[in-house]
Amino acid sequence: MRNGVRHLIGAGAGVLAVPLIGTGLAYGDAERFNTAPQISVDVIAMAAFAGALVLIGVLAGSRVSPMASLLPGLVFTGAAGAVIGRVYTYGDMRLWNELVPPGYLPYYEPFLARWALVAGLVLLVASLFPSRWRARPARSTPPPPPEEEAVDEETPEPPPLPKRIPSRY
Repeated sequence: MRNGVRHLIGAGAGVLAVPLIGTGLAYGDAERFNTAPQISVDVIAMAAFAGALVLIGVLAGSRVSPMASLLPGLVFTGAAGAVIGRVYTYGDMRLWNELVPPGYLPYYEPFLARWALVAGLVLLVASLFPSRWRARPARSTPPPPPEEEAVDEETPEPPPLPKRIPSRY
């Protein structure tokens, strides 16, 4: 597969991974750290959380194009950087809250505060290795079959095997 095609497929995977990772981390985190007393663990929330972490691991793996980890890494690091910038400049901590429906705010704010920077940096660092940007070396042609050695006519044949000796037992 050519390098351009590999990176194009990786970019598509990265674009598709952004909402999946964001939703999995936001929903799993909000339900996991819910302050209401719970007797049992919400299995769906933990599955979403674990699925997002597995997806981060797959994108950070060495067999996938680095574009697959670069694009979500830039998105999550940029969102976390915007939150950090607004906090340090004493701005409004509710970043883009007017764009998020009110029902999603309990999931959106903890995600930006806790997981966006971590997930973004993990994905960015995974895409920095130069070996991930290079194409695999082309397959080498198989070596030619070995030539049959010429039989030297001067080589004598081995003597015949002795006849079978009957056993006494």
